[in-house]
Amino acid sequence: MDKTQRILIVDDIPNNIHALMHVLKDHYLLQVAKNGAKALEITSGEPKPDLILLDIMMPGMSGYEVCQRLKENEETQSIPVIFVTAMTEVEDETHGLELGAVDYITKPISPPIVLARIKNHLLLKNQHDRLKKSISVMEHEAEILKQKAELGIQAGGLAHDINNILAGCTAVEYIPEFLEEGSPGRDKVGEFVDLITANIDLGIDICQGYTSYLQDIGTEPKVQPILPLCQPIDMFSRKFKGEIIKEFAENLPPISCKGYQIKRTILNLFLNGCQAVEEKDAPLITMKAWSEDDRVCLSIGDNGPGIREDHLAKIFDEGFTTQKNGTGLGLSMVKKIVDSHHGTIRVDSSMGEGTVFTLSFPAALPEKKENIVSA
Repeated sequence: MDKTQRILIVDDIPNNIHALMHVLKDHYLLQVAKNGAKALEITSGEPKPDLILLDIMMPGMSGYEVCQRLKENEETQSIPVIFVTAMTEVEDETHGLELGAVDYITKPISPPIVLARIKNHLLLKNQHDRLKKSISVMEHEAEILKQKAELGIQAGGLAHDINNILAGCTAVEYIPEFLEEGSPGRDKVGEFVDLITANIDLGIDICQGYTSYLQDIGTEPKVQPILPLCQPIDMFSRKFKGEIIKEFAENLPPISCKGYQIKRTILNLFLNGCQAVEEKDAPLITMKAWSEDDRVCLSIGDNGPGIREDHLAKIFDEGFTTQKNGTGLGLSMVKKIVDSHHGTIRVDSSMGEGTVFTLSFPAALPEKKENIVSA
């Protein structure tokens, strides 16, 4: 029995109180009320009793009335009440149970019976409390899922509208046609237009990815090389006020993926690295691509301040961010995308030296044909 559980004894006769206290004192924390008004006063405060032993025949306010008022109060209605009384008529017991009591013990009491019944009803109360708490947690989680679903619908609508805007922006590709052949800067303008067009296409892919997800359709993965998926960073790298080192192995095997999702992942990690080195005198981003053990790997590193050890375990949690204006969605989105592609993501960070994110995806290798030896 749990000595932390609290029982309230309500009786106007001292001998009855002493008899119950003698049985219970070694097992429970005890409180005493000698009348109904005092019992209601105690139960209105904190901590509330876990169970009440209630006499019926008391001056002023009967046990029946005390029980009724306890059950009418939302704060006390879940406290189990056991009547302990000399009234032995069936009608008396029936009336007490109808008022909400969980049990009925007659006097003179039997200590083993009192202990056994209290133990059983406290066990039932604990189970009820745990179930109520579980239901509350489930309701809370259901509300969160509902909010996420509503947010997803809003995001889908926003993606639809942005997709229409981006579709109009594709007209930028006609700009070079208005410049004369051989005119100064025509080639440079064409180069920038190509980069802008590539990023508009990326935005359209991302928007279509959101809307197709909401329609439960989704694009099918395609086998494609990983290096062209790094192209969106070219536009942003021109604005980067530091050095970018690229070490890409040749003849990398392709991967099977949803291209726009991998582009989002690479771009997100690249921009995070750019933010990490904003305060550095010589900012540096290092990108590497290689293959090993039938997997294609890509890493993006920076020479920023590094990530604190107590943050490393939480950086992929939804909502976690150390940025003042961050949403905590970027890296959690990256993790979900990588997981959905049967990939892995690892982060290595040293304070004062920088951080490296390493992605790994299964290579889409051609199926090997079995050698057939004819007899």
